[in-house]
Amino acid sequence: MSRIDAVIEDIKKLFKKQPNTIYKVRIVDEVYSGMINIFFEYYKIGYATTSQQIARLEGTYREQIPAIKQQIKHETGLTVTIK
Repeated sequence: MSRIDAVIEDIKKLFKKQPNTIYKVRIVDEVYSGMINIFFEYYKIGYATTSQQIARLEGTYREQIPAIKQQIKHETGLTVTIK
């Protein structure tokens, strides 16, 4: 199992289909630390966003970010943003 497959499994465990709740995954490329963070975020309408870090990848994955985004989106169906 690859590192990205493990991240997708973690996302699937956290994703609970609840009414009036918006779910998304955010990929953050930290330029100064050289790391890539992946967060699972959700919020109910009218409430604050809850964000949970699910992975911290080495900078060697930087070129693979678009492919990682597509794989997560394809396998989970969630919105994925890159910052």
